[in-house]
Amino acid sequence: MSKKDKRIIIIAQCLVNPYCRVHILGQNFPLSREIMNYLMEKHVGIIQYLCPETSAMGLMRNPQGRQQYDNIFFRDHCKELLKTPMLMVKEFIKNNYRLTCFLGLENSPTCGIHWGKHKINRYQTESPNPVDKPDASDPALAGIMAEILSEELAKENIKVPFLEFPALSPADSENRKRFWEDLRKVVEPNLP
Repeated sequence: MSKKDKRIIIIAQCLVNPYCRVHILGQNFPLSREIMNYLMEKHVGIIQYLCPETSAMGLMRNPQGRQQYDNIFFRDHCKELLKTPMLMVKEFIKNNYRLTCFLGLENSPTCGIHWGKHKINRYQTESPNPVDKPDASDPALAGIMAEILSEELAKENIKVPFLEFPALSPADSENRKRFWEDLRKVVEPNLP
């Protein structure tokens, strides 16, 4: 890394602090260690925002789908949580740091990048469990916080890739390999 390439990343809090995840889904400290070790080794500064689910609903919340979070109150909460991280991003960019990307979490209704079709329960609300064989024509929506972050970055004319860690895929899967290739491309763009 050259001294001129000072890099930062915006990251979902649960990737840094696994205790923020919905309690019944479990925490994944090896996953966090893998990501943090890579970013620290590459001297990438980390900007994380508070977990919107934890800060709105607490640690002992039940899993929800995107549909349950897609309301005026939760969206306003997300916008509030992004105020300080966005000021930090602008300050770093002003001082010649490069924002590499946003890193979200697969299957998160708030911080995921590709929230596809999910199961509908008997109350006609969405379950956080993906459909086993989704239709390729179904729209892949971003999670609520990822969507709002994209809007906030666009207001500042900041364009960066949005990546999501494929936490549901095995460590040796093609999804994981592709994720690491994509992350390396944005963090270390001069690699062959």
